[in-house]
This record gives sequence, structure tokens and C-alpha cells, in this order.
Amino acid sequence: MINSVRALVTLAVGLMLFTWTPAQAQSCNPAVVHYIMRDEKGAVITGDELKSVHQQLPETVGNADTSVGEVSFAGDGVTFYWPESVEYPKGKKVPVLEFANARTCTLNLAQVDLTYRGKQMHLLFNIDIARSQDDRRPVIDSLPFREGTYRLDLTGWSQSRETLIPATRWKKAPDKKQ
Repeated sequence: MINSVRALVTLAVGLMLFTWTPAQAQSCNPAVVHYIMRDEKGAVITGDELKSVHQQLPETVGNADTSVGEVSFAGDGVTFYWPESVEYPKGKKVPVLEFANARTCTLNLAQVDLTYRGKQMHLLFNIDIARSQDDRRPVIDSLPFREGTYRLDLTGWSQSRETLIPATRWKKAPDKKQ
């Protein structure tokens, strides 16, 4: 009888300790590059055309999954809201191509080939986002779509957490070899 009482007390204490032990889930903020794509005249590509461009991309580029999403901009058209922001629903929504990694919350996006209306644009992003980096969801504007190779030049960029990287950061580069 004493052994069974001890066993019950041990079990009860064990259950209490188990339920009082704080459990912490592993989570991190995904690393995402949002790319605003523009047509030859500079208008933002939306709807079915953007989905068509996305369908021509592989499911993953580097360590990022590809998708179509949207970004929410403040009235200045330069500041954007993160999806967790209470301001997000109030902003102007702009469709984007997304390159995201929520598995490791890091991102290595070297280059992407985009095809639009039978033409190809080769983009050299060379973006690496570390797990602890604060500006982990950059939004990048594009040049009007044109054939050729372009390199994103972030030299001197402030790494602002919520500011659009302007299209002027794209520089013509030597075309890739076929």
C-alpha cells in the first residue's frame, strides 16, 4: 500500500512539473523578397499576366519558394507595411512576385530569369538574408520590362526595414552567356 501511495505521489508531482515546464515553440520571421514587376511602359503587372510569369518560374529559386503575393503601401508609395502591422489593411495593395523561405528563415537569392510576352530579363539579385537580420522583407521595384541582364546594386543602401528599394538600383550588366 505504501508503495502504491508513493507511486501516486510521484506520478502527481511528475505531472505537475511536466505541466509547469514552459514550452517554447521554434519560430522565426520568414525571409521574403517582394519584386514589383512592370511592363515595357512601366505599369505594374497585375492579375493573370503576373500569374503567367510566375507559372514559368521554378517552384524554388535558390532556397526560396516562389509565389504571387501583394505588398501594402502607405500613401507615400515608398513606405510599406509588414503583414503583421495594423496598418496593412489600410494600405494600397500592389501585386508582387515573392521569393520566400519560412523553413530556415534565411534567404539566398542570386538570380532569376523572368519571361514576359516572349522576352527574357535576367536579374542578378545577389541578396542574402540572415536569420537575425532586421530588414528581412525587402520590396524591390523594377525597371520597365526589357530584355537583357540587370544587377541590383545595393551599395550604400540604408537597409531600411520598411522602405521600397527603387528601380534606380538596377544597373545594366553584361548579358549572360547562353
